[in-house]
Amino acid sequence: MIEQSTVSEYIQWLISFLPGYETPSVPTPNMISEEQVRKNKSKVLAKINQQKSMSQGFRLVNNVQYKAKLDELRRKVEHYKYENESNKAQDKIILEIMTNKDKVNNYLESKVSNQLSSGKADFHAKNQLANAQLKKKQLFLMFMEITEAQAELVEYARKIKETTGGVLKQPPGAYFGVKDFHGSLDKITNRKRHYDIGDLKDAARMTIIFKTLDDMVAAKSLIRLSDEFKQLQHFQSAMKDRYKTSKGDDARFNCDATDAGYKDIKFFLKMSNGHIGELQLNTENMIVAKKNGHVIYDILRDGGALDKPFTITNHEVLAKIQRNMSEKWFNFIRQRVPKAKPDLGILVSLVDRMKANVARGNHSVVVSLAEIEALSRVSLCIYEQGDNGRALLD
Repeated sequence: MIEQSTVSEYIQWLISFLPGYETPSVPTPNMISEEQVRKNKSKVLAKINQQKSMSQGFRLVNNVQYKAKLDELRRKVEHYKYENESNKAQDKIILEIMTNKDKVNNYLESKVSNQLSSGKADFHAKNQLANAQLKKKQLFLMFMEITEAQAELVEYARKIKETTGGVLKQPPGAYFGVKDFHGSLDKITNRKRHYDIGDLKDAARMTIIFKTLDDMVAAKSLIRLSDEFKQLQHFQSAMKDRYKTSKGDDARFNCDATDAGYKDIKFFLKMSNGHIGELQLNTENMIVAKKNGHVIYDILRDGGALDKPFTITNHEVLAKIQRNMSEKWFNFIRQRVPKAKPDLGILVSLVDRMKANVARGNHSVVVSLAEIEALSRVSLCIYEQGDNGRALLD
């Protein structure tokens, strides 16, 4: 049971994110009137109780529990003898994010950070800060559940693999390959700011890779019958079959490739602790395409609608470009993706310009509209080859 006072506090904050809500022209300490609370209460309660959507729910933060868990993490980092160094590193990162007040700026728009530091924050800035601070606490309280779900998902995927063949691809990193805390928080603040904590369904994730499409379809059929999937099967998004292999009633799960051209068969599965994990199925050939095409996705993700030039300032993205779009990468594309050759000169110029900027201490690069279009075409060509038998392998 949620206390009425707690609900009212959350209603006050959440109303500002509801569609159609107009920001007051003059911010005040209590910008949302009692009348607005009354009118929007049902919408907000529906947001908190998300049984009608495929979500892990909206979590209210119990500050007593939060402080106790934070103290527990401090003691663990200081005194526990870790056998897994990745786990230790992850715990240190979490503790730093939760206790260093400046770290919240990583999850805010730069203009918001500037407003807050100048003491001239408007309504939008204050709400974005509240959004990031709340999600940070929610994720922290949920993180152990995610690691438990990840361990169970690894075992689930192993059983599927033993029955149908294929190769397990467990993500690197801490706690059996769970999505790292920073990456998870970045997704629900910077990249998907409209997401609730319950929308984070890929923090526990695994992939099974198959030699052939037929082997992958056989595994899909087996997963389709499992209880972990049946609990969510009434949601259309519980499975995304981008190869369009589903028939009959399951044809509703068929969907197109991503805008970049990537395909997979993706399941959302409910683990025993209630957390939802993501299991991807794919072919060896498409995985090679993903390995080589994902850097383009990283670039274009920063460009919004991609209808005008944009500037990359994210140091992580710049590092990925420098690391992944090497001469070896360009040679692979020339040899294995011949349709992409006409656009490679444009991409070489982009990478060279970025490297020159970084060498001068300017950690940014402007991506022109022509470069956006070239990147998009090359991405589509890469994934077209990924769907072409073993074109990227043999």
